Amino acid sequence: MTCNSTMMESMNDYQLQQTLLITVLLLALFAGWKTFYERIKRALCQVTVVVVGGGPVGLLSAFLALKSGRAAKIVIFEEKDRKTLLNGQYQLTFDSQRVDFLKKCGIDFDNIEGCCHDNCFTTKVGVFLEYILDHFSASNVCVKTRFSSKFDKESCKELDEIQGRLLVIACDGRNGQASRLLGLDEFSEQHSCNAYGAIAAIERTEARDVPTPEKRVHNLTFDLSAYGAYNSENDCFPGFSLKVFGNSKHRFISLAISKCESPVVKALRTILDRSMMRNIFMKCFNLYKTGYEQSLSESYALNHMKFSPRLFEIKLSQRCETVAYFHDCDTFVLAEGEAALSFNFHTGLDINPAIRGLMSLSKFIEMITLAETELSISNALLFKMKHYEFVCKDLIRNGLREYMFS
Repeated sequence: MTCNSTMMESMNDYQLQQTLLITVLLLALFAGWKTFYERIKRALCQVTVVVVGGGPVGLLSAFLALKSGRAAKIVIFEEKDRKTLLNGQYQLTFDSQRVDFLKKCGIDFDNIEGCCHDNCFTTKVGVFLEYILDHFSASNVCVKTRFSSKFDKESCKELDEIQGRLLVIACDGRNGQASRLLGLDEFSEQHSCNAYGAIAAIERTEARDVPTPEKRVHNLTFDLSAYGAYNSENDCFPGFSLKVFGNSKHRFISLAISKCESPVVKALRTILDRSMMRNIFMKCFNLYKTGYEQSLSESYALNHMKFSPRLFEIKLSQRCETVAYFHDCDTFVLAEGEAALSFNFHTGLDINPAIRGLMSLSKFIEMITLAETELSISNALLFKMKHYEFVCKDLIRNGLREYMFS
């Protein structure tokens, strides 16, 4: 009797062990399958990306969306036709940090016509845009560029027909209407950069569009005694910083000085004398132009130079709402480039602040593609807002110092 009881207990223990083992195996199998399913699901999660604006910032936004691997389809709205877009008359200059970033993203600067100087890369805007468009044509992802298509209320209705999660990126510049049409608040904040500046543009109709390196000069002083102002010997404030840049056909001159109340600065801010400012820009250009350029005569400057008539305060304009999510249509809206923030001052490196904003775009796309809860959606929005806040503060603190004063 005792032997039979022992055998029964052994069998029960064995069955219990078998049951536990099967249960553990089933749980492990279930956990493994769930992990595998989640990985497959995450890998297949994608978003449709619509970009408004086919300029450098717009096409770079589309390029980064493509490289993120999360874009199921990319649609680009561009008001200009392709030929007009690629015949843009200005040049782009990428600073060394943005060159390094774009190289890591897949931009091959060695295969783009341009010139390198001081760790910067300069090229014509049309050359750069054509390079990116060619990259799109070789992609496996559907990238549709709708040239000669203005983004308007009818375009917004088209977006409602797109199935699944949608990201719309407004890159149509400071005067664009896309952000407003898409529901972003129009209100912007003005930030002082604690500097004064003036700009001039010269068009040489007889010259070719050849990229030209910039030239910077610092601590310039002006004798304005002929205009009723003077340069005091006791004036201890630093002088002006000058930059000559642009291609050989379209030349630009920027003049800037940190905020101060020196007699010369007061005169240049208050005296509205166009001949005085034209004379300053003309003499600065003739002194610091490239060796192969002809000097500007008074008559040529009078007919071919556009310029600021006096010094103005340099400011940065920042859109207060740069990103939003609309739950009813599962749509994220984002403003990039000058649609989000812009200087009222031209430095020749204006593309670089916009690219700083784009440096968080790939991660943002990853976050919104995988976001399933209100918390994860909020975290994605907060991430993008904090990055733009950082970019704005850094530009106010270091932007002019980096692009003009150093």
